[in-house]
Amino acid sequence: MNMRKTLLQTLACGIFVFLAYSAQAQQDPYYSHFKFVKQAYNPATVGEKNDYICANAIAHRQWGGYDDQTWIDRTTGLPIEGGELAENVAPKTYNFNMGGQILGNPSRQSAIAAAGVSIFDDQVGYMKTTSFKAQGAYFIPIQGNFARLSIGAEVGFTQFGYVDPIWRPRDPGDPRIPGDANITDSKLDVGFGAFYKQNRLGSRIEDFYVGASVSHLNGSTYDLSASGTSGNIYKLAQHMFFHTGANLPIGSGVNVLEPAILVKYNSKPQIDLNVTMLNNETFRGGIGYRQWGTIDAFTLLLGYVNGPMQFGYSYDITASKIQSVSNGTHEIYASYCFQFKPGEPSPKTYKKSAREL
Repeated sequence: MNMRKTLLQTLACGIFVFLAYSAQAQQDPYYSHFKFVKQAYNPATVGEKNDYICANAIAHRQWGGYDDQTWIDRTTGLPIEGGELAENVAPKTYNFNMGGQILGNPSRQSAIAAAGVSIFDDQVGYMKTTSFKAQGAYFIPIQGNFARLSIGAEVGFTQFGYVDPIWRPRDPGDPRIPGDANITDSKLDVGFGAFYKQNRLGSRIEDFYVGASVSHLNGSTYDLSASGTSGNIYKLAQHMFFHTGANLPIGSGVNVLEPAILVKYNSKPQIDLNVTMLNNETFRGGIGYRQWGTIDAFTLLLGYVNGPMQFGYSYDITASKIQSVSNGTHEIYASYCFQFKPGEPSPKTYKKSAREL
């Protein structure tokens, strides 16, 4: 009980510290399959699955059909002479992460550390963010191997800037508008997280987990000023994440409910809720809900599991005012895990002293 009390106090303090940071930039992208790609936003989840190395990939296309109509005359609705309509400038996000346990503790028959990588590419209009991060986690067993607390960190580089911009400034010659030039800047990027997982909670809840993390901990500043100008400075703000979920077997256990919650915060909170049902460890289906200030979207999720492989597809029905210019959001998810056990030391060889021969 003392260990559990200490754990809860640690998580509470960690969350308080995370929320103490100010945040002033656009949020990191969201994933409808957030419960399957925890490593994308919490480095402490690296090596979550015992004895396996897992690779996960996501392709997210938000607000399909959304165009930049800056070049459209708002009165007539017709293209401005000499202008160019920038089509499909809605957010596009790709993420790949891979990780597994690397060190074993023979006395406890468990791993004590894990390592992985996360590669991320996100483009919103003409703003593009690309990052590569190395991640590591240290495991603290609780009640034998019945539960585990992971402490994780990530470090890497993030590139941020304008890519193939088509600007039409209201005030020609504005020094803050970089014209049609590609301008990027790269900086160090650091994150931190904690993750607790318990095999069983009560008599019906299995694989319960709760975690918290913060990205862009160092708050790097990017200079995107065009040549001969200054003042076009962006700060990558900290983003806080809190997530929890579990599995609830139904009846004989052929069907399993998989509820999950993700709360993100920088300038304001964003809440993602979803619940899926896995049938006979093969077919998955479910629904989700997202709110960011107001109702943002409802989600439909489908999935297929075949041993070490998982595939998923989701479609977001836009519920905000953006629905007038969007035909929804599509996301594809894939995962593959292959078995790996941390290396065990070679058996010891005992040799008798020459006096005993």
